[in-house]
Amino acid sequence: MTMKPLYLAAIAGAAIGMIAAPLAIGPAALAQPAPAAQAATASPYDGLPASQQSTLFSKQVASGELARMSDEQVLAVFRALQPETLLQWARAEMNRYPEYEYWMSRQERLNGQWQDQPARMMIRYRHQPRQLYAKWLPGGIQSGQEILYDETRRKDEMYGHLGGVLGFTSMWIALDGTLARAQSNHTVRDLGFQFVLSMLERDAKSLRAAGLSEKYSRAEIVQEQGVRMVALTWDLPAGSPQYYAKKVQLMLDLKHPYVRVETAWDADGNMVEKIVFERLVRKTFEAAVFDPANPDYRF
Repeated sequence: MTMKPLYLAAIAGAAIGMIAAPLAIGPAALAQPAPAAQAATASPYDGLPASQQSTLFSKQVASGELARMSDEQVLAVFRALQPETLLQWARAEMNRYPEYEYWMSRQERLNGQWQDQPARMMIRYRHQPRQLYAKWLPGGIQSGQEILYDETRRKDEMYGHLGGVLGFTSMWIALDGTLARAQSNHTVRDLGFQFVLSMLERDAKSLRAAGLSEKYSRAEIVQEQGVRMVALTWDLPAGSPQYYAKKVQLMLDLKHPYVRVETAWDADGNMVEKIVFERLVRKTFEAAVFDPANPDYRF
């Protein structure tokens, strides 16, 4: 129930859009490396400053033009993009989505052990003030758990029931306490696409300070369950805590290019987390959504 500086990491992770149906992600995507000749493919982004690239990218995403491009054209776009371009675009997208509901699955490595089964969650999120409701869904671990977080009430605690012998008892739980950390490397404040943007910005700042490029190391076109996506991979100089992880990959759906899949690895090559964002819906929430007295909840 908590989420560490990941999760997610990544650029268009902050980019939010709507998707018509959930996406089933298999254990591995089939990368389709671009042929060497494609490096010469021209792009309308070539030579533009980041602000103009961001404006053009936004137009091509909204119109569907990006999704209609060939693989070679898409990769030419992502080769031409400056690191700040996607961050600028993501910030603008996040401002358009201050409240939303989304569904996700998540697997992590806890205390050196990879979780055999992912957690499946539905989350209702408001960014300012930070408020959220999360429920663990059937078909995943910790099914039936619920938590509420409202920074206007208690900034360092959440309210919920965590399952097991405590499954029928709701209580205030420290965000960074033993109960919370037993289920995730993240805290509840890490939930939400805004966290992905903040993580990308933090890593970019660290890379700049070290005199290194902030740009992803590779861009590839991948096919997963019939969905065409672009996978961006960062091979970073070090892992946590200096950077989010040693290696991070984000998959972006070209039709709805927010982050659909985020995967991170440690310095030994072990996968430390995999998060699949299945569906996103823009919402406007009433106060009752973040109230433990809401009759729709089981607190």
